[in-house]
Amino acid sequence: MTKIEQMPLASLRSLNPHTILRTSKLLTVSHQFLPKFCHTAPPHNLNILKCCDNYSNEFLPWLDNKAGVRISSLLSIGISNFGRCLFACKNVQAGDCLLKVPFSVQITPDNLLPEIKPMIPDEVGNIAKLAVVILVKQKKGQLSEWAPYITRLPQIEDMHITIFWNAQELKMIRHSSVYQETLNQQAQIKNDFLALKPVLDSFPQFFKDVSFENFRHAYGLVASRAWGSTKGLSLIPFADFLNHDGSSKSFVLSDEDKQISEVIADRNYGLGEEVLIRYGKFPNSTLLLDFGFTVPYNNDDQVCVQFDLTSDDHLRAMKLDLLQKHSLPKMKGVSFSSSDGSFVIKYINLNGLLRRKI
Repeated sequence: MTKIEQMPLASLRSLNPHTILRTSKLLTVSHQFLPKFCHTAPPHNLNILKCCDNYSNEFLPWLDNKAGVRISSLLSIGISNFGRCLFACKNVQAGDCLLKVPFSVQITPDNLLPEIKPMIPDEVGNIAKLAVVILVKQKKGQLSEWAPYITRLPQIEDMHITIFWNAQELKMIRHSSVYQETLNQQAQIKNDFLALKPVLDSFPQFFKDVSFENFRHAYGLVASRAWGSTKGLSLIPFADFLNHDGSSKSFVLSDEDKQISEVIADRNYGLGEEVLIRYGKFPNSTLLLDFGFTVPYNNDDQVCVQFDLTSDDHLRAMKLDLLQKHSLPKMKGVSFSSSDGSFVIKYINLNGLLRRKI
């Protein structure tokens, strides 16, 4: 049996059957701007405000029927302080399988219509390809077999990832690398849309009146919800309702032999408690850029300090020697590493206590 740990895709660099790498970014923001950000909270502070019985009654039977198997007998859909979530509808024990979603009910770039797929330029990436799949299904509306899922994806006004921030809002983070990363993503979305525009124009039955804003919304849905997979990326219905807890040891796992994605509980959950997983070991900068939220006292926060060391610098040899000698300074509560061109500094746990993030 082969299992692949899956993580949301937005910053995915590479994927093999054993490893997924994510980028690390810098976030430095004045406290006066923090109300802009949506924070998650420690698990013991999470309350289920509403159990979405109607939503569950409609959605889960549809997904079970489409999959031909029971997706979950332990979880139901609810609303917490931070939006839609999954909570325990029965007592859960550590090691229980919380859900199983077959590959057959996951949306991937393979779902592109055969008449559209060969026309997409090579330079267009998987996020944009999957965005095209979403646009087609949105256009079909209730006639789409995926309507119960597609119609319940977040509207653009409910999304907080930084690609949707306006210029004034982006000024709040102009001194962080998230600012430049956001500009880069916005430019990539425009380039992908321009590359796809001739294709969209060739199929007015699917893309008539589709604007750049429509494409940007679909792109944002994929970038913030899709998971890395052997098919490049996948939207996994139901599993993508799980919220993030940086201390959780539960992940979305892919079993290639059984052709399913599953989540195993890392601890016990009481009836009505929100069930959480870990998206990855991400600093707040990555969480904000890719998912639109931050977490207080994030033990994975880090800062990358860039510096210039040019080849014509007459002190280059001395500086490199100093970097090598001082690459591991004795700083309480801080881990430090360096490479030619940058430093990475982050706080670590001491005696099981969380330290203030950088």
